[in-house]
Amino acid sequence: MGEKNSAAEGNGMWEKEFVEKAFQRCLERGWMKELIPSAITEQEIADFEEKYQVKLPSLFKAYLTTYRLPESDFEICGIADHAGEISPLWLMLCGYANMKDLAEAVEGFRGDVDLYGDVTAKNCGNIIPIGDWGAGWGPLYLDLAKPEELVDEEDESTWALRWFDHEEFHWDEYYLGKDGLLHGTPAAPDLKTLLEWYFCGSLEPEFEEEYQVKVSYERLNNEEFCDSYWDDKWK
Repeated sequence: MGEKNSAAEGNGMWEKEFVEKAFQRCLERGWMKELIPSAITEQEIADFEEKYQVKLPSLFKAYLTTYRLPESDFEICGIADHAGEISPLWLMLCGYANMKDLAEAVEGFRGDVDLYGDVTAKNCGNIIPIGDWGAGWGPLYLDLAKPEELVDEEDESTWALRWFDHEEFHWDEYYLGKDGLLHGTPAAPDLKTLLEWYFCGSLEPEFEEEYQVKVSYERLNNEEFCDSYWDDKWK
């Protein structure tokens, strides 16, 4: 699923096709029981963009308008490339049923940001919350100041998916960029990569080869199995 369909790329259809396939793979792999069509419309997204003066990435718009997640806080464990190693990592994704939900998440983030140092809502214009990295480590978001078309997988400074450590209370010192915007710790190159990791299991073959263990929904969803990796790294 790593390649775009060249015939569909010109009219923007590759994004919808990719999202449909990603959700289908997530269903097949056991993390969803059914696919729920989204009720979000293109017009609602356009209204959101106008209100907040932002331009959402085309893949994120396809993600919002194709299917909705089964829960408002959808937790999934996958094999991710994190902190220099490929390993199991939990993720929580926000299941936005409508654009009002997303607007409330944006307003909530901006309203609470001053709890984390000398920062205000004006430093958050690039932030679109989409979940929680590590399913509890801290907010995961799309950084609109990092255009996905300029993402370089080898250069984390370009990555568009980032997170803020909820145990760090001095965001003005650690995350505030010279552009006056907050830029968290890189989590994944972009939304496409994140969905490949978690919905499609793209890194599982490499992980299985390295550790000679078969990855499955039952094992990834088993705390004891994951703890055995995190504690001993199976080495």
